[in-house]
Amino acid sequence: MFNAMMMSMMGKGSGKNGLRSFAPDLKVWVGGMPPNNVSKEINMKLKEHMSSAGVNCLYAEVGKTGTGGAAFKTNSDAQVACAALNGSLFQGMPIQCDLWSAQGKKV
Repeated sequence: MFNAMMMSMMGKGSGKNGLRSFAPDLKVWVGGMPPNNVSKEINMKLKEHMSSAGVNCLYAEVGKTGTGGAAFKTNSDAQVACAALNGSLFQGMPIQCDLWSAQGKKV
């Protein structure tokens, strides 16, 4: 029981969910969002925005620095979303989208 309690206190999640659970070629780096604007609601809105390119965004996350990422089912979906949404307005701010590299940074 102690281990379960300690594990629930560590980190943000269980490791199953989150941007890290997706392969780099399925992710898009997203920048240009306001810093310190982190919430589940913002993540859901970003996911909806990333799906507006006509592809199914599986997961999206905004970090405290104003950068984040989105994950897609296929590399092709990630490329389509990246091309279509780079420079688009999200919450009144133009965002930058780029394909994710293996090191977790934009290409």
